[in-house]
Amino acid sequence: MRSALVLLALAAALAGCGSTAPRHRPPGVPVDSRPSPPSPAAGDRPAAEPATPPPVPVGSVMTPDERRATLARIVADTTAAGSAVRKCGSRKLLPDQESVFETTRSLLEQARAALARGELWRAESLARKARQLAASLDCPG
Repeated sequence: MRSALVLLALAAALAGCGSTAPRHRPPGVPVDSRPSPPSPAAGDRPAAEPATPPPVPVGSVMTPDERRATLARIVADTTAAGSAVRKCGSRKLLPDQESVFETTRSLLEQARAALARGELWRAESLARKARQLAASLDCPG
């Protein structure tokens, strides 16, 4: 039985991909020397491929009430996170606290920038992350 396994392993090794013989390649032109196909003009699109309209910004599909509620959540989250950052700003922090502190500040800056660009969905997400992270900053007031 053992000799059969050795023969099988030897046969597999010899028949494997380890061949060093040159492989036959079909004649042709190297990819680098081929000309690039011309770009299709806007009017030359196939009928099966309709033009896709640009995506609609999320803020434009919000109702005024949804917009007010979203802004209120952003303000609440950034206020809470900002308060935690201010409490810890003048304290000597441990390295892991320093990392949380800096990340929270960065998230707040990104949320403000997104808000300035009118990206309410992004500002809300960043503000929420900043608030959640700031909750782990335990600096007495």
